[in-house]
Amino acid sequence: MATITAAAVGNQLLLVYLTANGDTKQKFAPVPRLKDKIHGIEKCAIEDEKYLIVFHAGREAYTLMLNCATHQFAPECVRIVIPEETCLHPVPHVRRRANDWISSISLLSPSELCIVTCHGVAVCLRRSGGNESLIWKLAEKSACEDGSTLYCSTLVGHRWEEVVCFSGTALGLLLVWYVSGEQHGKVLKSVSAHNGVIFSIACDLGSGLLTTTSDDRSVKFWRLDLKASVSNDVTLREEQYCFAHTARVFQCRIIQNDKRTLVASIGEDAHLCLWNTDGDLLLKKRLDDGPTLWSMDYDVETSTIFITASNGNIHKYCIRRWMEENCLYKTFGQSELFDISPILPPNEHLAKIRFTPLGSTIGVTNKNRVVILDNTGTQIDSLERFENFKCSILEVGECFLYLAGGYQIYLYAITPQGLTFVDTSHVVALISKAKLNEEDENLQNEIIRSLNYCERSKTVSVCYASGQCLVLDEQLTCVISFHRIPKSAERWLTAFRVLNDTLLLMADRSGHLYLFDRKTESPTFKLSNVHGKFGITSITVAEESQEQNSGYVLLTTGHDSRICELFVDSAKKTLTSLNSSKTAISWIDRTVLLRSERFHLGFNDAHFVMVDNRNVVYTQFDCGGGHRCWDYYYDEPSDTFTFAFIQHKKLKKMQYTLQRNAGSALCLPRYDWHTRACNALHVAHRGDSRLVISGGEDNILRINTFVRGELLEEPRKYVFNHISSIKAIVVKEQYEDGRLVIVSAGGRAQICITSLELKSFRVKQECTYMLLESDSERSRWKLNRRSNVDPETKFMCATFIGSERIVFGCSDGFLRVYNINSTNDQWSLEPVCETFYGRCILKVISVVMHGKSLFITMATDGYLCFWDASNTVEPFYRHRLHSSGINSVDFKCVNSDMLQFATGGDDQSLAVSLFKITLVEDKFQVELIHSLCENYLHTAQVTGIKLLDDDKVVSVGIDQRIYVSAFTGYSKLETISSTNTCVADVKGLSYIREDNQIIVYGCGIECSPLEGL
Repeated sequence: MATITAAAVGNQLLLVYLTANGDTKQKFAPVPRLKDKIHGIEKCAIEDEKYLIVFHAGREAYTLMLNCATHQFAPECVRIVIPEETCLHPVPHVRRRANDWISSISLLSPSELCIVTCHGVAVCLRRSGGNESLIWKLAEKSACEDGSTLYCSTLVGHRWEEVVCFSGTALGLLLVWYVSGEQHGKVLKSVSAHNGVIFSIACDLGSGLLTTTSDDRSVKFWRLDLKASVSNDVTLREEQYCFAHTARVFQCRIIQNDKRTLVASIGEDAHLCLWNTDGDLLLKKRLDDGPTLWSMDYDVETSTIFITASNGNIHKYCIRRWMEENCLYKTFGQSELFDISPILPPNEHLAKIRFTPLGSTIGVTNKNRVVILDNTGTQIDSLERFENFKCSILEVGECFLYLAGGYQIYLYAITPQGLTFVDTSHVVALISKAKLNEEDENLQNEIIRSLNYCERSKTVSVCYASGQCLVLDEQLTCVISFHRIPKSAERWLTAFRVLNDTLLLMADRSGHLYLFDRKTESPTFKLSNVHGKFGITSITVAEESQEQNSGYVLLTTGHDSRICELFVDSAKKTLTSLNSSKTAISWIDRTVLLRSERFHLGFNDAHFVMVDNRNVVYTQFDCGGGHRCWDYYYDEPSDTFTFAFIQHKKLKKMQYTLQRNAGSALCLPRYDWHTRACNALHVAHRGDSRLVISGGEDNILRINTFVRGELLEEPRKYVFNHISSIKAIVVKEQYEDGRLVIVSAGGRAQICITSLELKSFRVKQECTYMLLESDSERSRWKLNRRSNVDPETKFMCATFIGSERIVFGCSDGFLRVYNINSTNDQWSLEPVCETFYGRCILKVISVVMHGKSLFITMATDGYLCFWDASNTVEPFYRHRLHSSGINSVDFKCVNSDMLQFATGGDDQSLAVSLFKITLVEDKFQVELIHSLCENYLHTAQVTGIKLLDDDKVVSVGIDQRIYVSAFTGYSKLETISSTNTCVADVKGLSYIREDNQIIVYGCGIECSPLEGL
């Protein structure tokens, strides 16, 4: 059984294993600090439960030992060094270097290793000195005659003398060549395989199957005939050209057992696809929300595929059902959809259906007949028809069936023997007494527009066309409360939920949500258009909030693909919108709670979709579109969902058994980092831990808990209110209120304010502001032929001035100042002024000197501009530090009138300067005292910089180099230490002074102690 998994997380090697009691533990291998990410791992058993591990990162390969019995790595991790042979003539040079970016490695045996570089050089290394030795020596070297850059390669064989190398080039060529023998290095076959880069090759010589993937989104199946005894005899024939991925396909793998051969593929679209050898798509599974899936491996014993993602997550998926011998192949999208329409008289068909809690189906025909069907669609009974009654509403409770139409309600008890009619003549008397006002007509003459059952309280709400609502017990014996829905276009209910003995919620079809006190007729609070102008489809009380005395956290769904998080304050009797998240369903119709899991059911165009609370798609099938007449039944013993719906007057049924991923028992880590580059990051305190608040190109504001240099899986929060990238984050720490106020801004001229309660870790989206002109200003076309505001403006940076004012630097060259107002816990942004600077403003910081506020801006012109916060017409002092844009800045108040700056720019230079700021006649005076500039410390833009103690500075750039430098006396910048970071496209640097740690962020995140650099 797969109880141990090794995975590469950035430049670290992570071991995930099961303990004897079934718990999952994690441990990092003692590897040196690597320059690049780990791209490949190979293993080979050398003793019982003892493995030799070889992995490669960039140009380097390393080896170490793993004891699976004790789950311990050997303390020594040795770099594999390949010596180069120098040719002396005509000048000293190295021909076809082996010290190159490594394309692939293969452990042919415990003592033999093959490495192929990205320019087609294969080397054989042999290990000597016993099982404990980690010393590899070069044995042979072979270079392919085609020196093209290889984007992938695969080595097939168990001995160096018989190894065949399959390699793919940037131009889509598939090359086949031997690494040894008389024909070594000679290309035996060259085929134009794809219209783009070949990213992966998988081969099984036994079955003659070869597969390739590319950035043309395809998976190709080839038939391979390789005869080693005949020179140059390689037959390669294309058989299938398959498409299912919507982006680049990065890896494929041939999966075999003694019964089946399948092919798995993953790529940039976050989907796992499973194919049979005929090229038929068996499975298309979305594993994550947006990240790229990089690599995978397969465990034969548990039939589990392990997959790594670009956001730091490791996934597993069990494919046992497809690998079994008795498995009947069914291509993806061909669901087990059955027509179970009952035999009815001519011109009669089902119009409404519902499942009972016992699994039988209740149907109402277009002829107003109520029939009872078994699970095959056979009619087993029908209900008595009532005179002058047309059933328009069919509702099922825990023990009763409700039929409503016109102004009548009929009740049936649900028993194992069938349906038993319950006399409801008393209901008329109850309704006739329920007059809300003297001027209202008697409700027995009103048309019933909705009837909803609440499982939580076992009550029923009946709503009439006039908006009057009655809440009755499930047996309809007494009226518990009566209420009136405020006037709207459609005043009847779509959702109903009782919270406690006092409060209940009602949602009308116009999209409004009302909070009622049972003793009052009118709502005590109203939230308008929670899910737009369509009705709320479900209201769920979150599990974690049921024991809170202060109120309830609710989750609502609708027809806008969002799940909204609301809070009901029981004491104040108010509703507050907290947060919302998007799902993979555009029309969410039902929410199902099963044990600790939550599932959402709904429609995407013509497909029915079922997802869980992590947005993982469980099932999806073609149903023709959104259906009002559909229902589901869950059978707990078999863990099976049965979906039934009416399509083209036919009753269709589909069954789906939940796959609980019963493969490997490992609980794999889920870091859920940004799927694209992180542009801004802020570290805040929360008790003994810290919060990492970040935003980036994926438009998501993420709040993670950070403890001892690691991101915890829980608690964490995500905010989805940005419509474009996040460029700047500033935080106002209101610890006296126990919360943080987070201001995030970025693309599409948008500013969002979010609050976080530190104790409950509850997030609330306070307000959203966009820089737009009013309609009246736009309509003055005779005076304003051109718009003054660019809607594509980006807010690039921000800083607080005091506690209620904030300054934004914008990409359109404007400096904008806003007041942040909070009245009765309602937040808003009010524009104060704006100043045109004329250059894209990249950074802004603020400081209080001599009791007055000032702020400093940096733009693409390389100037430091000092502004008086009380007069923002123009800067009162400017000084140029860089020849182009300033990307990073940090400052320190040396004393009451001295400011120390460290800046990094597009010109690759790093500058440290000291300014003296005085106040003369209530006006600031600035004097440059010292300035030091190191022009070429970095070889690319400097994007992160922080001032340390003892006149030191730490910097990082696009070149992925980290430098710690000293500038004592401002005479020279001396490098004390340097290292690499594996984070690509570095966007910034954060420094935690208390722990002496730095956080580098960009396309990834890396935390490092400064002491070890």
